[in-house]
Amino acid sequence: MPDQPTPELGPAPETVAAIDAAAAVSMAAPDDRDAQERLWRAVFALERWIFIARGADEQPSPFAATTEQGPAIFAFSTPERAAEAATGFGIPPEEVDRLLAVPMPDAAGWVASYAEVGVESIVFDAPVTGAMAPLANLAAMAVWIQQHPEG
Repeated sequence: MPDQPTPELGPAPETVAAIDAAAAVSMAAPDDRDAQERLWRAVFALERWIFIARGADEQPSPFAATTEQGPAIFAFSTPERAAEAATGFGIPPEEVDRLLAVPMPDAAGWVASYAEVGVESIVFDAPVTGAMAPLANLAAMAVWIQQHPEG
């Protein structure tokens, strides 16, 4: 079950900087598989993913919106980025800090399960990086990263 985040749930600044650096390389070379892998390795290395909470408190769901690629769930590296994005999405001010923190690797499986209701992708750290991956790829990415640790 997702935890309610507090500021200490955010990763270390150097972890966020590594994600941002990998995202910059990835965005500059979207067809470079190695650049994409480095970005998603950094994202999967987080202790938890943060989501904008929607729905009832007893059974919250992650914020999703329609993008050019179809319905997407938005996930974030830090509570601050999630709250800033919530404001940008027009979520009422009293709900901007209503967030979910889901530990990894469970977060990837939880998000991937939303494919059953028509969600097609995940967008990470929008609008800062906005890395996107199809939900169908999340489980495969998690397995690949686990079976092929960087050395």
